Amino acid sequence: MDVKKQYIEMIQSIKGKTVAIVYIFEGEDAPGFQHYHIWKSDVISLWMNAVQSLHCMPLILDVRTFVEKALNRTLPKIDYVINLNCGSCELSPMSLVPATCAFIGVPCIPCDAVTIVTGENKRLSNLIAKGIGLNVPQELPFSDKRGIYRPLNLGSSCGVMRGQTPDDAIDGLYQEFLPGYDITTPIVYNPLKEDFDIFPSIIYLPNSENLNWYFGAEEKSSGKGYCRGIISSLSAQLQESYFKLIRSMGIRTYCRIDARIKCENRSMAESLQYHPLSPDNVYFIEVNPMPTVKINNSFGFCYSAITQGDSFYPCVEMFQELIDDKAIHSFLLSCAMLALKPGTKEKRI
Repeated sequence: MDVKKQYIEMIQSIKGKTVAIVYIFEGEDAPGFQHYHIWKSDVISLWMNAVQSLHCMPLILDVRTFVEKALNRTLPKIDYVINLNCGSCELSPMSLVPATCAFIGVPCIPCDAVTIVTGENKRLSNLIAKGIGLNVPQELPFSDKRGIYRPLNLGSSCGVMRGQTPDDAIDGLYQEFLPGYDITTPIVYNPLKEDFDIFPSIIYLPNSENLNWYFGAEEKSSGKGYCRGIISSLSAQLQESYFKLIRSMGIRTYCRIDARIKCENRSMAESLQYHPLSPDNVYFIEVNPMPTVKINNSFGFCYSAITQGDSFYPCVEMFQELIDDKAIHSFLLSCAMLALKPGTKEKRI
């Protein structure tokens, strides 16, 4: 069958579905439901627009209402759930929505409960990454001042700090700090390939020549002090290692992998933007199975950087011809729905 015709049939097959968007009600007072970050209307509305762009029906529910209705069997028929319960201080309640989805047999976007527990826990994800052969920074004793500390379960670079870790710090990883620069790579299911594919990667370059700079919470919040460059491709070896990692965690739709490129100088980092990135000097930091998706954050920026030479370009081009919405959320949602559609084969590790 003609590829374009086949893709049109794929998009037609997800039209008319009911997609529940499950968000965090800020007035929720359950004792185990504390959050350090909550996705608000700026994120929720983008996903609602995406559902409607695909000619599907959105159903908006807060977490408690969704769980109660699911257990009481009072939910209307739902085909998919978009889980917006992010930023939980503890991983167990962060898995509440996908665990409920599994209980009622509804696919959860972007991932299931097992993936949240393994992917969001940095110690587990680092052990898995090391086991499949990715470089991982060496762990250091807390008394060593040469390292960098990352809280075990927190995202958005919250609590990340250089140097000796305070005695009252929550559980986390304390690893060797590598001179160089941070990179992030979005990975998404490509329905044309029926397998994972990559968006262009971002390399974060500070305005100074400082190799000891890192992309921390303050930089993320302010958007100042750095610029973003594009690494257009990964080597086949690094790409396959990334795919093996996320398959081992049960990821099926999309995610983001953060890493550190070990560099001797700024020019070495800048030259990497023009060649496929090899695994030699790339060190795994974490995988984010529930990444924030906004117009101009890492996912949105990488999506807008896709060009004709990228493997994802044919899929993006056909999608934008069919759907009158250039925002990343519509495209990402279509990929996720097709990845989780009944009958879609899951690649083995």
